[in-house]
Amino acid sequence: MQEIEDKYSDKDVKILAILADNELEAGKKILDQKGGKYTNIITTDSLIDGFLDQIMYVPTTLIVNSKGEMIGEMIAGARSTDEFSKLIEDALKDL
Repeated sequence: MQEIEDKYSDKDVKILAILADNELEAGKKILDQKGGKYTNIITTDSLIDGFLDQIMYVPTTLIVNSKGEMIGEMIAGARSTDEFSKLIEDALKDL
């Protein structure tokens, strides 16, 4: 995901990850191993009971615009960098 954020930084594309299980140390270890510098947040009860109760699979990807509106559908499962690039390119065309 860091590669995607770096690739599209000039287009103000940002990656935001949610640590759904709140295993902070495990999350930090994975980010260190993968070189992830993008924003990660820890869940709260209101996030779990509100938004995350709609998420059935991990990972799940959402593409949102600068107003927080979702573009397209939720994407369940992992994707390659090329697949994410295509999704982002398509979303940027629609803006």
